[in-house]
Amino acid sequence: MDADRVEVDVPQGHARQARRVITQALDAWGLTHITRGAVLVGHELVANALRHGMPPAILRLFRRDDVLVIEVGDHSERVPEIAEIDNSTSISGRGLRIVTKLTRAWGVRRHAGGKVVWAEIAL
Repeated sequence: MDADRVEVDVPQGHARQARRVITQALDAWGLTHITRGAVLVGHELVANALRHGMPPAILRLFRRDDVLVIEVGDHSERVPEIAEIDNSTSISGRGLRIVTKLTRAWGVRRHAGGKVVWAEIAL
């Protein structure tokens, strides 16, 4: 995993695979200081793609200048939204709020046949 880019397909039911891939890539790249946040962000994006999109999810990681980019693609055109939650009763819906807090920026690119949700973590 010496390359500056990693890409893997994540099938339904295997969101945890993203944690391992991200951890291994950041270790190989000498970026262990951002592993915790990157794993949270990457796992959340993959889990959302598998839960709300059309599997498999495609996880991509790459370094660009002073940023780690995490991209997760799927075959659904449904764009993720930050959910309104009732803190006293909601058991989900906080994931994109976590992504917002841990990243420099995030967004969505639509393309024919699906979308890519991306997030940038400053190095």
